[in-house]
Amino acid sequence: MDFMTAAKAYEAEMLAFFRDLHQHPEPSHFEVRTNARVREVLGAAGIELLCPADNITIAVVHGARPGKTIGMRFDTDALQMQELTNLPYRSLTDGMMHGCGHDAHTTVGVYTALMLHDLRNELAGVYKIIFQPAEEGEHGASEVIATGLVQDIDAFYGLHVWSPYETGTLHASPGGMAACPDMFKITIHGRGGHGAAPHSCVDPIAAGAAIVQSLQHIVSRFVSPMQSAVVTIGSFHAGTRCNIIAQDAVLEGTLRCFDDAVHEMMLERFSSIIHNVAQAHGCTAEIEMNHVCGVVVNDAALAQIANRAAAQLVPQEKIQPQEPSMLGDDFADYRAIAPCCYVQAGMNNPAKGCTAAHHHGMFMVDEDVLPLCCAWMALSAAMTADPE
Repeated sequence: MDFMTAAKAYEAEMLAFFRDLHQHPEPSHFEVRTNARVREVLGAAGIELLCPADNITIAVVHGARPGKTIGMRFDTDALQMQELTNLPYRSLTDGMMHGCGHDAHTTVGVYTALMLHDLRNELAGVYKIIFQPAEEGEHGASEVIATGLVQDIDAFYGLHVWSPYETGTLHASPGGMAACPDMFKITIHGRGGHGAAPHSCVDPIAAGAAIVQSLQHIVSRFVSPMQSAVVTIGSFHAGTRCNIIAQDAVLEGTLRCFDDAVHEMMLERFSSIIHNVAQAHGCTAEIEMNHVCGVVVNDAALAQIANRAAAQLVPQEKIQPQEPSMLGDDFADYRAIAPCCYVQAGMNNPAKGCTAAHHHGMFMVDEDVLPLCCAWMALSAAMTADPE
């Protein structure tokens, strides 16, 4: 079976599908049009579709021979940010764009399903192509798992197009690939008043500034230099004008690490520092913590299969190691069901202007990698499903 030729046959069609998705981004939990488009294309091909919600679709392809059940996760949500590109197919929705490549992932999922359906008489096993909502820190994987429709899966693959890597390179390595991310909101309560009389007030801004600095000691003084961890304060909002001491201050940020024991320690130190520093400044503090997901860990056997599949598609120099990242992905949740492998395809192409980082307004996917991604996903899944 020539998976690359099969993917190339769909290239024009997948390009049009990708551009349509890019023009119509939808936020987490509201990916209804996206799923309607997925169902339109796959339904027309006669592919079995499981549709437990308006924003969740699972395509099912049955091979002709017995084998394993393989899941492939493709995320569908966009980001609430302004697109800055001048692409002819730029977002038609103001303040919303596909700035992370999920439109590419959905496209790859659709045409991977079509390829597997076309080749089903030559395949073993069952393939569940999962179009997952709300990956951007919004617990979409847990929503899919809650449907009960993926509990029979023996192995999961997930794909991400990746702007730091040269276009056309394929990356699959064993071990931890994406961190365990927590997102938090800290509200510091003080007592407002006149800026000329700070002694009669309790300043939450001063307390907040001290908390920001103190939190950095978690990584620098409580995490081993041999471990990786991040504490970031991404926003700090308080006050209305120069001569008013604010009543409250709100800080938001993220904690990330790769180790469960480190994670537990970080959470304990985090809470202790915030409450004690706030108290030392005469304030009180509330913490809202969103535990997004666990660590994405690639199963060694699945990573080996992905690399063997890659060797059939690209020259050896295009198969490169995968670097762990402090970014998070709720693909990690599927590990509770079966072994997982989260792979990345490079799409950094200066000649086409595809160099911007993910979550940047100038982010652009190199469309040339779409057929390669389809072929890689389909071949990896087929090799995993076949008991021989």
